[in-house]
Amino acid sequence: MTAVQQRGVSSWTLLSFAAVAFMARTVMLMLGPLLVILANDFGTSIAMAGQLAAATFVAWGITAPLVGPISDTYGRKPVLLIGVLLMALGVLGSGAAWSYGSLLATRLIAGAGTAMLPMTMMAALADNLPPEKVGKAVGFITASSWVGLALGVPAIALLGYIGGWRLPFYITGGLSLALWVPLYLCLPSGQRRLGQSIDLINRFKVIGRQSAPWYVLIANATQQAALLGLMTYFAAYMIENYGWDEANTAPGLALLGVGAVIGSFVGGFIAGRARRLEWLAAISLTSGAVTGLFFVLDVSAWILVAVAFVASVLVSVSMPVLTTLIMHLAGQSRGTAGGMFTTSAQAGGVIGSSAGGLMLSLGGYPAVGLLYLVATVLSASVVGLIMRRSPAFRLGGVGT
Repeated sequence: MTAVQQRGVSSWTLLSFAAVAFMARTVMLMLGPLLVILANDFGTSIAMAGQLAAATFVAWGITAPLVGPISDTYGRKPVLLIGVLLMALGVLGSGAAWSYGSLLATRLIAGAGTAMLPMTMMAALADNLPPEKVGKAVGFITASSWVGLALGVPAIALLGYIGGWRLPFYITGGLSLALWVPLYLCLPSGQRRLGQSIDLINRFKVIGRQSAPWYVLIANATQQAALLGLMTYFAAYMIENYGWDEANTAPGLALLGVGAVIGSFVGGFIAGRARRLEWLAAISLTSGAVTGLFFVLDVSAWILVAVAFVASVLVSVSMPVLTTLIMHLAGQSRGTAGGMFTTSAQAGGVIGSSAGGLMLSLGGYPAVGLLYLVATVLSASVVGLIMRRSPAFRLGGVGT
């Protein structure tokens, strides 16, 4: 903790950020182990139930870019507090859903709330840490978020097995609501500067007129398609093809989360290295091959889980590296850039879950694996062939 503690970033703040990141990731991915039981309860298909996960990503993608300029203007604290409250209310409301449509609506609320959290925290870290420390701090918070997959999502699977699909929503929503108080106490008040306006259009112009941030956004979207797609369909694949139930998927989901934690820490270290773009391109390409293999291999269940573990390590390396790059490119508009970055991640989530569901209905799980392979090949191409040669990543001090 002390390795990343600097002015304005206390241990309590980092712990609060880690807890919020943990809950946000859990909320975002909690539908994975519940897809089968939700499909059965609402009389629909697994592919249609997967659209509930896509709804979260859509709400996230719409909300995040609008929130970024607000956090740049009014400060990080108000955005974080409102985001935690909306996330908690959306999850609690999901537990009370009486139909597919009502669950879809509450997932949109939860998605809007979670959209306000991760990149606002990253912007707060970039505001208060020297550039050489940002990568490790981002890696720490990103890794903390993936503990939500290692511990939170398996707990969701177990709770769903024990008490039905409503119980996980009630417990997750209550824990999310409990985070509001420590977050309120540990963060300094955000104040608007006299005469300062949000100036939404100009803030987006600062980022959008540069080509370099767009490369980062494209690479992030395509990489996240494979990452979030794997997390969404892992449990359903094991249930349908190996006869597992929700409880059996919990250890496998935990391993995926551990893999993502490891990958995030690795990404945090790579983010500060001179040859990070070459490393990222190679790892992205490999991650797509391994993720694609998961959906086509005919091996024993736990060998397949091991393959998924390796895929989760590789595919999660990109987030800290790309987050660090976008924050350095953004200057004083880090919240705005963070919102755009989050939107790109959720665009990847929509591809991973929604397009994954379409591919599932058209060609089965091998078609899903092919989709994720194509996405990571595109990501590796953007990083290795375009970003690595862009002057912005060399002369701006953010590249190779």
